[in-house]
Amino acid sequence: MAHIRKDSSKPTTTISLDPVLLSAIEDYRFTKRKDNRSAAIADLIQKGLRYAELVEKKKARMSV
Repeated sequence: MAHIRKDSSKPTTTISLDPVLLSAIEDYRFTKRKDNRSAAIADLIQKGLRYAELVEKKKARMSV
């Protein structure tokens, strides 16, 4: 379960990233002009989840 900081209403979590992935996230952040790393990571996660959902829907259609 994520921790909710006293100074924020948003839950937080800690993740570890390898340097190559962190560099790619930083590149994305600056290319897309995100305010901070958290915003960039949240955006990438949302895009990844949408993509995964589309892939699952496509698999379901193909198996009919």
